Amino acid sequence: MATVPLVQENDASDRVKKIYEDIKERYGGFLPDIYKAFANDPTYLESINRHMQDVLAPRKIDAKTKEVIALVVGVMNQCDFCINAHTMGLKQRYGLDDEGIAEILGTTALWSEVNRFNIGARLTWPQK
Repeated sequence: MATVPLVQENDASDRVKKIYEDIKERYGGFLPDIYKAFANDPTYLESINRHMQDVLAPRKIDAKTKEVIALVVGVMNQCDFCINAHTMGLKQRYGLDDEGIAEILGTTALWSEVNRFNIGARLTWPQK
């Protein structure tokens, strides 16, 4: 259960409704609940929406790779919303199946394990 109310479209201010329209365009008409929570602070909603547009715009890293990164960060931060959203995105937009998702999770687990060992052993990269 959300700790802040979700601002529904019909209850939103004109400013928030305008931002919602922009978000829905990006999501094919869908408005994820995360934005409804952000809308409790319209300035933050506007800022995070603009930041997402800037960061997720096509540049040197393709959209699929950015979606994989989003899933990995969601897993590392234990964010159920993000894990579900980005798993769905990878399946629906990029055709990954359960084996592909499991491969991402396994790779994440491997590097997390290696990182933990390196942290404990205080290993550093050799300097030349």
